[in-house]
Amino acid sequence: MLPQRGAGSRREGELARYEEIALMLATDIARGRYREGERIYGRSVLAGQYSVSPETIRKAVALLQAREVVEAVAGSGIIVLSRQAASKFVEDFEEFSTLEKMGKRLDELLEQRNRLNAEIERLTKEIVHYKDALLKQVLYNAEEIKIESNSPLTGKSVQSAGIRTLTGVTVTAVRRHGILYDSPSADLALQAGDVLLVVGDKEGKEKLRALAGGEAALQDQ
Repeated sequence: MLPQRGAGSRREGELARYEEIALMLATDIARGRYREGERIYGRSVLAGQYSVSPETIRKAVALLQAREVVEAVAGSGIIVLSRQAASKFVEDFEEFSTLEKMGKRLDELLEQRNRLNAEIERLTKEIVHYKDALLKQVLYNAEEIKIESNSPLTGKSVQSAGIRTLTGVTVTAVRRHGILYDSPSADLALQAGDVLLVVGDKEGKEKLRALAGGEAALQDQ
């Protein structure tokens, strides 16, 4: 049975102070510093040695006693019971520490995977949206018309500019900085550099090209 993690404000995976002391004592026993049957010290002496409270030592000894590494004998102090049990205690701690590290790494990888999945989903939607618009461009023989900085269309939406009424052509999409806005809404204000994907007759496209290039002014509607 592995020792339970103590409460407190320490970070996840850190040992409580009494766990550290229990591990140090078990390590000393496993390495032969203390022999089986030997009396270590009393709680007060250990508390002074490790600069902790007697209660912390009591918890540390309780961990070792539960694993039959030592025994706390009233009036006699702490007696070493088994070097083999001490070795097993240390091994279990090392194994548990490794599992904790693996678990933490797994959490990190899962978090990375979730971020990647979110990014993949976003890109997939963009690709599908972009392909749909390009398909319309091919099927409808749409042409591209770029809006220049001096165009009267800047700051207006496709609807408020009355492009359909003025030119007879239909704007199927707006491309801006690599992003395609299919069937642009009334709240999408056109900007210099935007590329309009349009379908219609040649005359209408020429009218729109003049407006987009600043060669013609918008008429009052």
